[in-house]
Amino acid sequence: MNSKPTPPAKRSIFAIGETFMAIGVMCLIASLVVPLLAMNGGFQEVQEKRNAQLLASVCFQAQQAGIDFVAQNGVDPTVQNLLAGGQTSEGRHFQAMGLSQTDASAAAKHLRINDGNLIYSPSGF
Repeated sequence: MNSKPTPPAKRSIFAIGETFMAIGVMCLIASLVVPLLAMNGGFQEVQEKRNAQLLASVCFQAQQAGIDFVAQNGVDPTVQNLLAGGQTSEGRHFQAMGLSQTDASAAAKHLRINDGNLIYSPSGF
């Protein structure tokens, strides 16, 4: 009788245990890196810039609709106006929602007023 030897069973490249181990290591690394970003101020700087972009965007959209939040005496009063909000005669409401007073004040260092417009400046002044 001619019996052929059976070929060895194919093995997958990664076993399920190895995959879970790799995911666990990546989670561990992420749990160490994220707090470091927050401690060195890099995360805070990014958050301030994002908030400044939000304020500038809301101000621009409001100006296009006919509401002028820009105070000629500086950025801080303009930011206060944006936090308070306003409404057009057609009923459209504009307000920088979701920002605390502290977050908005920190974002103000990335804003400036130029020719009656609130401008985002990533490098500050």
